[in-house]
Amino acid sequence: MALNQEYFDAIHIDVVKKKYYNANKVEAVFSDIRRQAEALYAENESMKAQLAAMNGKKFEIGDAVLSAQAIYREIVDKARARAAEIIAQAERQRDEAEEEIRQRQESAVQRVETCYARIKEQHMACIEAINSEWQEFLCGLFPEDAEQSVPPAAEFDSGPEAEPMAAPDDLEDKIGAIAQELFSIGAEDED
Repeated sequence: MALNQEYFDAIHIDVVKKKYYNANKVEAVFSDIRRQAEALYAENESMKAQLAAMNGKKFEIGDAVLSAQAIYREIVDKARARAAEIIAQAERQRDEAEEEIRQRQESAVQRVETCYARIKEQHMACIEAINSEWQEFLCGLFPEDAEQSVPPAAEFDSGPEAEPMAAPDDLEDKIGAIAQELFSIGAEDED
């Protein structure tokens, strides 16, 4: 039972002869009040100790929160610095890769140009060889005895009275045969 207004209102001490109180009952009530007051005092002291401990824990928790916030800020700062470092490294790698790609492209272009120049040179050499063979072939159309029948003075005579060399009789047939052969080669290439 707690020491409160209801407790004290509930105390009924019989009055002896309307003048005196019963001493035993008064002593019993006082000892009960003392016992409850001591219990209340002990409980109050215990609560004070708990309150002091809680206040101490509150300060510890406050310090822990401040420490956690400082650690959080430090972690965030480190993370941001690391992220900036990673981004810078990635940008350097990207720039290096772009430079390497550009150099490879330039190298490839140079190799293609060199190869093209070589092919063009070989192509021109082939054209010259074909021209040379064609000229030899055309020269072969004229019989050697016709060249020998022309006097040496007539070869170098370019005057107005010099007569042109006469073409062999079968020259037209030979040129026609060559044209047909070239036409058939061209038709095969188109197929």
